[in-house]
Amino acid sequence: MSTESVKVPQHLELEDVVAWGLGVVDLLCVLAGAAAAWWLYLAIPGDVVLRATAGAPAVLTGLSIGLLRFGGIGLRNWMVIAVRYAARPRVLITGGGW
Repeated sequence: MSTESVKVPQHLELEDVVAWGLGVVDLLCVLAGAAAAWWLYLAIPGDVVLRATAGAPAVLTGLSIGLLRFGGIGLRNWMVIAVRYAARPRVLITGGGW
């Protein structure tokens, strides 16, 4: 039996998969959407169709944020990119500052 050391790559940035191929944050987004929809369903009085219609946007939002991928990047990350782009500092240079 040999006691040679084995090199394991440490530079890989892989997301931990918790359940159904989802990472922790993605799974929490899906669960938060489901919980919000359930709360809305229970909080709104009326017909079942009205209550389900009120909860549907919360479920769809949670599923979208947790599951949708564009170009291998999740919708949650695209939202962060868009917010950072919108919040970037802007500088107006006038007067031909050559």
